[in-house]
Amino acid sequence: MLVCLIDYIGLNYCGVYETPDSGHYLTTLPGISIESMDKIADSDQITYLGVWADVQKEAMVRFYADVMAELNGCYAINKDCDYEALICENKDKLIQPLKYLLGNQLMLERIYSNRINRFTTIDKKQAEELRDFYQVEYEQALKRSMKFIDISSCELCCSGNPQTVTWLP
Repeated sequence: MLVCLIDYIGLNYCGVYETPDSGHYLTTLPGISIESMDKIADSDQITYLGVWADVQKEAMVRFYADVMAELNGCYAINKDCDYEALICENKDKLIQPLKYLLGNQLMLERIYSNRINRFTTIDKKQAEELRDFYQVEYEQALKRSMKFIDISSCELCCSGNPQTVTWLP
């Protein structure tokens, strides 16, 4: 799991969290609040902190696979490349896609929460719209970010010079 990205994007809640290394907060995205996260917490998660931990855990699995796929679409990288190290070294360039992915994952958690309350019933349509919005923004931001990734740390694992693949419409 991408441990270097856990809490890299933070939650802004009355000083409960210190400023995250990225300086960015998930709660600045529309439709995301600590209150709504707390309302969907189940008996295992207990509070918004449990929801946040689960959201990050699931998002990191997706993020790792998606970044690998995007990198392999742009560069000729040997299969022995340490993608986790590459991602961690470039995490400052991946803030925007990561933020949208976390928003998307939180909306999935909200939509499929087994807690029935006004946040999971009345606002379900809004959560679905936000999930879709965050997914589109995530995919676009991830593609843009790939142009700025520094793969020089992966020189030893790349066969020859990395090649950029450009797709024209």
